[in-house]
Amino acid sequence: MGLAISTKSFECTINNGLAHIILDQPTRGNPIDGDFCREFGLAIAELSERADARAVLLSARGRLFSVGGDLMSLVKQGDALPGTIKAWTADIHVAIARMVRMRAPVVAAVHGNVAGGSVSLMAAADLVVMAESARISAAFSKIGFSPDSGSTTMLTRRIGVARARRFFLLGETFDAATALSLGLVDFVVPDDAVPSEAARIAKELAAGPTEAFGAIKRLFAQTNDRSFESQLEEEAQTLAAISRTADAREGVRAFVEKRKPVFTGT
Repeated sequence: MGLAISTKSFECTINNGLAHIILDQPTRGNPIDGDFCREFGLAIAELSERADARAVLLSARGRLFSVGGDLMSLVKQGDALPGTIKAWTADIHVAIARMVRMRAPVVAAVHGNVAGGSVSLMAAADLVVMAESARISAAFSKIGFSPDSGSTTMLTRRIGVARARRFFLLGETFDAATALSLGLVDFVVPDDAVPSEAARIAKELAAGPTEAFGAIKRLFAQTNDRSFESQLEEEAQTLAAISRTADAREGVRAFVEKRKPVFTGT
């Protein structure tokens, strides 16, 4: 089963609760362009409302995960470039915001290089599995640009303001070990193990308590925007709401009965 919409910049299949998005423009380096921004926005809007999408796996075909923004397309815009940027970001920014807030956890499987705006796309995932040989870079400042795609927020949440600022100002490149030590990625595995390990984690999440996962995501997404007391009350209200779900009741029963719970995502 797939999406209700047709896409040409990526594929998406949905099986056993797992939606697998595969960036599929390998000869171009899987760039972020107008088609991708529009299609990704529509895909996330759909997946965020589908009961059968209980986790999302994001991966890519080809030598690179993504080169980031399609500079070849941008250079052709001339004086129309600012308008094009606003059109593209209108789609991709909403998509990333909804991906962060959707109940389904997102796992990114990163190989090769990930650059530019796709670094933010990667960082917005809840869990990132990275290949040992992969590299992460952001050359915005080296071409006279500033970051987009939620980069300043997504990277700051993972590695802090000062380190994220340095990364963008100097146009640095992180190897896998550095990215792991900073918290930009969650797991580093041998190159050939990335697909299987990311899929294993995503499938485990797809079989889990989806509403509870969504609550966890939302609580952490807003923790920096609330006072401590306000966040405590939000935790209490959220837990009370989650305790009404079928999965919460199943989880408690399974614990008491000393068996593995069977969650349905409801």
